[in-house]
Amino acid sequence: MEKKYKTLKPYNTPYSNPITLVKGEIVRLGKEETEEKWLGWIWAENDSNKGWIPRQIVAFSEDKRSGCLLENYSAKELTINADEQIMILRSLNGWSWVQNITTHEEGWIPDEIIGQSE
Repeated sequence: MEKKYKTLKPYNTPYSNPITLVKGEIVRLGKEETEEKWLGWIWAENDSNKGWIPRQIVAFSEDKRSGCLLENYSAKELTINADEQIMILRSLNGWSWVQNITTHEEGWIPDEIIGQSE
């Protein structure tokens, strides 16, 4: 049985149009996040969008200015209320891809708003 967690406080995504990428896609890469709790995220752009992606899913070119996606990826963040029940499906670099138990919606939320498992 999956562990269930509760959100400690609400989170509202600031991004209305998150970047979505497919395995094998080539992206242009920019700066890497330098804030300690978000290390491991890198700025990526394709012809239609841009956003933060985890560096673990990128095969970097020699000059590190571009990379090939190793898997499909969505930067969709989940707007969620406090005390919502969630399941963590994946965690990377201070963020977790979760599913809201009530609505079944999925997306990224920062780990700092996730409480202990029930």
